[in-house]
Parts: sequence; C-alpha cells; structure tokens
Amino acid sequence: WRVVPRFLRVRMRFRPDEWRRRIVFSWLAREGNGLAFLALLALPVAAIASIVGFAYTSRPSDAPARAEIARERALELRCLAENIYFEARGEPLDGQYAVAEVTINRVRSPYFPKTICGVVHDTRWDPARRRFVAHFSWTQMEPKTEPWGPAWQEALAVATAVANDVHMPLVPDALYYHSTGVQPYWANPRRSVARIGNHIFY
Repeated sequence: WRVVPRFLRVRMRFRPDEWRRRIVFSWLAREGNGLAFLALLALPVAAIASIVGFAYTSRPSDAPARAEIARERALELRCLAENIYFEARGEPLDGQYAVAEVTINRVRSPYFPKTICGVVHDTRWDPARRRFVAHFSWTQMEPKTEPWGPAWQEALAVATAVANDVHMPLVPDALYYHSTGVQPYWANPRRSVARIGNHIFY
C-alpha cells in the first residue's frame, strides 16, 4: 500500500467487504512477519478440528444396533414366508401374494399386532369353542415340518416382494380369508373382495 502513489490512493475505491483485507494487508506489510500471523490464525482452527475429530471417533459404534435391526428384519421376513408356505403352498402365485398381503394389511391395521410375527402367531377368543384359537391354523398344528424345497424358495421370494412393497397389490384392503371348503360364522357380515385359487378374501 505504501508503494501506491498518493494521487492514486485517493481515487481507489474499495467495496465495504474489503476493509478486512486492507487491515490484514497493512499489518503484514508493516510487521513483515506474515508466517507468524498465519500460524496464529491456524491455531484455533486446528484446535476445533481436533475436538470435532475426537468427539466423532469416540462415539460408541452403532454396529450392534444395525446388526440387531438386520436380525429382526430377517426374523420378520421368515415369519411372513412361513405363513405363505403353510397357508398357500399349493395355491397359484397370485394366491400366495394375496395371503402375504393380508398378513401385511393386518400389521398396518390398528386391530392387530404391529409386527409380522405378532400377526402370524396371534390368537383370538372363539366363543363357539370357548378357547383361544390361532388366526392361522398352522401355528397350532404340531409337529410341523421344516419348510424346504422350491415351494419354500418361492414363499421367500413372495415374502420379500410384499415386505419391500414392490408388488402391485391384489387385495389391498383385505384382512381376512378362508378356504372355499368351509363357511365360517365370521364371514357373513364381511364383504368379499376376491376369490383366488381355493381362498376367498374379505
């Protein structure tokens, strides 16, 4: 700044945001110790960076929480696939999708448990039999065989598609179904929405 002729200095105009740069430039030119000044500026920045880095690295790992979520999701998917396998193994593919949809629809309904496994293994009081009865009868049958083979692989694929919501719903509002070979008392007041394979959906 000192080397700029006086007649030029009075004609130069600075923007309002340049006053900080002018002060720093003048100080550096006067003191001749720019490196020390820059080092002084870098100290608080380095301190803040080290504090943030320490806080970030000292946080507890969330890997166990992620592992637990993955385990629960795998268990829920298995419950859905088992329900498809034992309830609709011999049904056409659309019938298997519809059974899976009923299971998921119940999870979303306020009148049923909030998890897939809770829905699959839920029971209700049957006044005619005067005892608790499973919503899905296979859950009360003992012993049941372990799922296996192509039918199990198909049930897993259907369960994955419905759980991930990548399948166009066939019975979007259905909460109930039964085999065409029976006429349960609870079906009378409900509206039938589809018949797929050997099941009627309500």
